[in-house]
Amino acid sequence: MKKVYLSIFIGLLFSSCDKNEVHEPTFDVSVDKSSYNLGDTVKFKFSGSVDYLTMYSGEPGFKYENKDRTTAPGQVLLNIKANLRNGTQQNTLSLLATNELGTARELDDVMSAPWTDITDRFTMPTATTGVSVDIGTADLTDLKKAGKPLYLAFRYRGVNSTNTVQPNWTITVFNLINKVDEKTSLTVGALSAMGWKAISVKNPTYGWTTSGGLFTSAPAKNSGDTENWAVSKALYVDAVNKDYGVSIKDMITAMPNQFEYIYLTKGTYKVTFAGKNSRNNQSADVVREVEITIK
Repeated sequence: MKKVYLSIFIGLLFSSCDKNEVHEPTFDVSVDKSSYNLGDTVKFKFSGSVDYLTMYSGEPGFKYENKDRTTAPGQVLLNIKANLRNGTQQNTLSLLATNELGTARELDDVMSAPWTDITDRFTMPTATTGVSVDIGTADLTDLKKAGKPLYLAFRYRGVNSTNTVQPNWTITVFNLINKVDEKTSLTVGALSAMGWKAISVKNPTYGWTTSGGLFTSAPAKNSGDTENWAVSKALYVDAVNKDYGVSIKDMITAMPNQFEYIYLTKGTYKVTFAGKNSRNNQSADVVREVEITIK
């Protein structure tokens, strides 16, 4: 009798182990054709079954090969537009860069940091513009330093006048771009997301306004010489967000027969479906790819 009980126990044990074992997903995907017109509904048809299923459309921001990417070294480009008023003094605005600055950006740190003047990479207005003008797009790639952020700063210096107010500037566009390749340009930061901090050296009454825009007031006649800074936050120019997929199925939902998707831009896309079986801290994965063209 003991032998019978032992056999039953061993049988149940192996049966339990088999139920808990994670098997590789038996899953595949197909499409009716490889080319579609813009606006067509693409129907991805599934066979087999998985516990979890995620689709990466192949569009920018949704590529499977970039799902774990956190950096993407590229060409760093900066475009600026500005408006100058009361433009009677020359060279009142400078743009500087450094990799050596603490995140607190205190006055003493800003003044002692090894700044590189990059003003001449742009075409600065020499007289009142009255409207926002494009002062250029500059390549800042050479300013990158491995493992360190980049800080950018506007420095305003005006000379006291007994006859006229000093110039004032409004920065209307400030776009920092990481151009990874000819097809991929990633925004590192725009004007409102640069975390500007105003630092006053001389004439703080006319310091930079950093909320609701980025601009200086016009220092009044006989108000003294002026020097005030607007310093960006730490900028990690090669940092990028991971790409993400669209969840089609999870553990508790039934396996769909197909998934429909509409592309809004022409091009050739590598569409990836990532399937996973998972339980008891174990998992097994399978990846299926389909290439389609939207014309």
